[in-house]
Amino acid sequence: MTSEKLNIAAEISAAIRSLGDTDPQIEERELDGGGWMTDFVMRLDGEDVELDVMHYARVAPAVRLTLEGWQFEQVAAADLRQVITKILSGEAVIKHRRTFLRRDDHVLKVTTDAGTYYGSSESFSEERAAAWETRLLPTPES
Repeated sequence: MTSEKLNIAAEISAAIRSLGDTDPQIEERELDGGGWMTDFVMRLDGEDVELDVMHYARVAPAVRLTLEGWQFEQVAAADLRQVITKILSGEAVIKHRRTFLRRDDHVLKVTTDAGTYYGSSESFSEERAAAWETRLLPTPES
């Protein structure tokens, strides 16, 4: 395992531990073209939460983070811990937006010390939202 891969896995593990799961399930595999993917499954609020991190050496030091269907492109490896922790602890926001041709869409926005990341999900539904996602939804206006 390369030192970069170890550092990324350590950042993710530290984020998961800080959220209270001391024994996440971890599975790693090599990808064609020199990349690798690590899948993490953790428990949060009594629910399984799946995180997938994909990395290709040619785009180092950024990764693709998939968090229960929310996909974030080009996340700096150094920001992974903060991105994961902020999202799952409720320090991010899910916004509804209407896109081209009036297609409904949702965006998950998280801000770290180094910048802001936006994730999108084609399958998100407020009615089927997980507990952690519900905390990120805007409160209804009175």
